[in-house]
Amino acid sequence: MFDESGTTNGWPAANGQPTRRSFLSGLGATVGLGALTGSGRAQPTAAPDGSGAVYYVARIGDGALPGRKRGWSNNGNGNGNQNGNRNGAGNGNGSATDAERGRGHGRLADAEYLVLEGDTGTIAFATDGTAEEAFQHAFDELPASGGTVVASGDTFEFGGPATVGDDTGLVGSGGTRFVVAGASGESGHDLIRVRGDGATVANIEFDADGTQTDNHAIQADDCDGLVIANNRTVEGFQMAISFSRCRNVQVVGNEVLDPNWYGITSRAAPTGGDRDLRRSENVVVARNYVAGVTYNNIATYNVSNFTVYGNVVEEGGHSLIACSPAQQGAIVGNVCRGLEEYKPDPGGEAGIEIEYKETHVREEIAGTDRARSYDITISGNQVDNCPVGILARTVPADPEDEAARETERPHSFTVTGNSINGADAAGIRIRSGAAGVVATNTVRDSPTPLEVDETYATDIEQGLNATRA
Repeated sequence: MFDESGTTNGWPAANGQPTRRSFLSGLGATVGLGALTGSGRAQPTAAPDGSGAVYYVARIGDGALPGRKRGWSNNGNGNGNQNGNRNGAGNGNGSATDAERGRGHGRLADAEYLVLEGDTGTIAFATDGTAEEAFQHAFDELPASGGTVVASGDTFEFGGPATVGDDTGLVGSGGTRFVVAGASGESGHDLIRVRGDGATVANIEFDADGTQTDNHAIQADDCDGLVIANNRTVEGFQMAISFSRCRNVQVVGNEVLDPNWYGITSRAAPTGGDRDLRRSENVVVARNYVAGVTYNNIATYNVSNFTVYGNVVEEGGHSLIACSPAQQGAIVGNVCRGLEEYKPDPGGEAGIEIEYKETHVREEIAGTDRARSYDITISGNQVDNCPVGILARTVPADPEDEAARETERPHSFTVTGNSINGADAAGIRIRSGAAGVVATNTVRDSPTPLEVDETYATDIEQGLNATRA
């Protein structure tokens, strides 16, 4: 488990993750994958190279396999082998309870989902209705050494989440779509939950079908060695990609469009459990595109030892990239543009912000160094058309508590080499902070290029900043 103080307690050390698995070259011919999917897109080459266990999940239409009845299963009950134990047989992917998986949303789709064994090409499991049972069966049947589950290039309708466990890769084939089904009104459900170490989720489009609360496309909790790469999210979700109390995280190359609250974040929507705002460590958020968000596009809250680099973020309602609180990190080489404020906090919203916000601080870190933001580098970013370009501030729970702006302010930060254009309130605003460097930035077309509140900002070195009309 991760200790909230920032130390490890028996957590496995960072290591190279096992290589992902591949199908036998004859699998497609054995079961006729093109015919099963009706698209010809589901090919064995979709699985990464490597050795080990592989399961393949495909969707077929009614009657695609003559002589078989819908709902057929190799165990007769349609539930798969839920081993329910991370340390027992299999890899423990079934450790989540049925309640956590969100069972009971009903059977909606006129389709059948097959699970195929990668080594033999035989059908291991089949179910009609929605797809989460098929994927859960595949995850649960992987051995303790792990493996890969490959989804065909089809649309899979989920009536509830499926849960990924230890040393498991979930990989789309190209054109793979996971869609929320069976939700009521704006409230949806998660699609994929990650609850194990050494897990990967890649190459999938996640569709919320318009639902906007209580759900994630991907939500990871209590994981070490997590990779979320080259996915796409559309049509809602409260928070598209989130992780909590995770270590050694890479969120790379994803496209996130129009989630409701947050795009990529280290907090969790209220979908059960006590996961929100748990600390994470050693985090990379890189080369993502995130647009159309009510609050923050990228939010590294309660994260230490992190980097946010090479992302393009636009059309947010709160600061486009925010750390609150966070320590020992770098926000480098991002493009931030087009912020339109939604219920801004005191001091306004910015392209990039370093923040202490009291409502983001859990009891276990309150009053410690981990409650404050420090040792943050903001460098080489392009910020266009945001009310404030770059912001450092303190937001106490009580707006009248001005003393908190002195006692809880961010400190030991560096803001250098950034280009800020069209900030109509302030180019760089240090509303509260200590022991900072603000230098060699270029600010253009802003009425207040650099604003430092001398009451609550102390020891701020300034120099060689260029301003242009």
